[in-house]
Amino acid sequence: MSRHTLRSFIPRILVVVAAASAVWAALASPAFAANTAEFIDRDILRPHNSVITGDMLVDNWRWYGIDVLAQLVIVGAETSLGDPRLGGALVQANNFGCMRFHGADTRWGELSSGKVWVQGKDWYAFPSPEAGMMALGRYLKVGQNGFYRVVLDGPAYDWDSFAAVYYGRDVPGFERYVSNLRALERRFRQQADDAGFAW
Repeated sequence: MSRHTLRSFIPRILVVVAAASAVWAALASPAFAANTAEFIDRDILRPHNSVITGDMLVDNWRWYGIDVLAQLVIVGAETSLGDPRLGGALVQANNFGCMRFHGADTRWGELSSGKVWVQGKDWYAFPSPEAGMMALGRYLKVGQNGFYRVVLDGPAYDWDSFAAVYYGRDVPGFERYVSNLRALERRFRQQADDAGFAW
């Protein structure tokens, strides 16, 4: 590369780097996070009278690196977005991801208030919606030795691999469960796109 070409190339690189930095700063800014939380509350959670809030999902993204969209898909599939009427008994126990009870000595279990017996099985119970969502964030980050965190590393999620472990490939209804995860992802992406968010 000649000296003249290098001189004209460097300013272009600086412009690209500056633009990328500006985009990252906008995405990481409190205003972006607040707008995302407000959108989730208004367009996705409130229609379900959910006790989950957009702030809880954004906090899990900040603290544990779990995409907001992936969280929405999972709680949508498991407890109808924490809907008190449609989500089942585990919503009352603030267990929005339908996490089975395996003791209080895990990073997510230490947030529990004990267990609840539902449909012949023990499940985690949490003292508040905040604790329940925080526990889900921790579980998705470090559960199964970090497996969930890897398959949920967007923008393309590996729902088949996720479901094979989270739901169980040999459990009846597996294919329907995976189809529902994919349908929920499409739906939430479209809602976000309509509201001006690029998910």
